[in-house]
Amino acid sequence: MNRTGPVKRVTIWVRDIDRSLALYRDLLGLEIIEDKTIAGPAIMGMVGYQDGSVRMVHLAPSGAQFGWIGLYALQGAVPAPDALPPPRKDRLSFGQATIVLTTSQIDMIAHDLEERRYEFVLRPQGYVKPTDSPNMPAGRYTELIFLDPDGIPVSIMGYEPLR
Repeated sequence: MNRTGPVKRVTIWVRDIDRSLALYRDLLGLEIIEDKTIAGPAIMGMVGYQDGSVRMVHLAPSGAQFGWIGLYALQGAVPAPDALPPPRKDRLSFGQATIVLTTSQIDMIAHDLEERRYEFVLRPQGYVKPTDSPNMPAGRYTELIFLDPDGIPVSIMGYEPLR
């Protein structure tokens, strides 16, 4: 029995919301569906702070009801937020989450990421999945993984059916 529904949103706590929007909105093409700032001890207490505000920007592919990405930025947080250690750039680690997005434009996205000097964990690499499964059909998959401005791994996956 399912006790929850599909993932509604993944929230990323970002240092610089404009820099993150340059990636998720401008480069990857997600649409802003909500942009708001909530201030005060009530909202800040929910995330472990005494005071300040949170700017919340929700993005999604056009018309999506699920699978949103939330970019959340603390502003004037009391106490000041702690910094995480920098992520490894050569491989992924236990406990690290990865956002996976699908595309039919993987080559263009890879080019744009390279041009903007994003750190790649995996440059575009293809593989063939020879058999169908209920949610992943047989075909040629191409995947790349890069780090967003806050070190979150993002995987971009392309698909072409076998001919």
